[in-house]
Amino acid sequence: MGKKHQKFISISEALNKLKNTLAMQSELKNQEEIEPILARIDDFEMREDVRKVHPLDFSDRYGLWIKSDGSDKFYYGTDLVDLFLNRLGSKPPETIAKVYSKIEWVKASIAKHPETGVTGILIETEMEKFECVQCGHCCLELSDAYQASVPDSDVLRWQRENRYDILEWVDTFVGLNDIWISPKTGEPVNRCPWLRKLPNKDKYICRIHETKPEHCRNFPKSKRHALESGCKGFTAE
Repeated sequence: MGKKHQKFISISEALNKLKNTLAMQSELKNQEEIEPILARIDDFEMREDVRKVHPLDFSDRYGLWIKSDGSDKFYYGTDLVDLFLNRLGSKPPETIAKVYSKIEWVKASIAKHPETGVTGILIETEMEKFECVQCGHCCLELSDAYQASVPDSDVLRWQRENRYDILEWVDTFVGLNDIWISPKTGEPVNRCPWLRKLPNKDKYICRIHETKPEHCRNFPKSKRHALESGCKGFTAE
């Protein structure tokens, strides 16, 4: 295990990271996680509820009734996340750091950027505890690993490298580069097409490792992501 990995992020970057984390969760999980935090940072009257929001809904929506300025409204889904982050963003940096630490399962503290002096958050990411063991878990089992969009920089690199074998698995539409889309069916795959099992070993290799997408190079995204996804390469202790 190497030395502790630390990262400085701005307040806006911290809020965006929290938004991404909450966006990956179920409404039930967000309801359970947001309610006690919101109760501590604001004086809203709240209660949890499960209800069909529209008559044609096939499933119940998990959310919070929130009373503010004399009105009582049911927030769920992205509306609940946006309300939570808007309220959090109005709080002092110290509060944002504490909430970031709680949601992301890491140590976070207020710090000044060493060059600009701008106030932000210094995070002990604990990603020094990660080392890929080539188990294939993410590429075989986690849809958010092999069904994703990549930036233009990946596509442009593959074009420069004449990697048309890779590009035929990319579907570019309205500014998005979706991977991995089967060139035969036009549908997303149910495992990474570049994963290969080593003969007589319980290990896998990536056939495009030297030029794999940024998305894959940065997987898992965080300590929480690694632990929740069952990453075998992350040591919790």
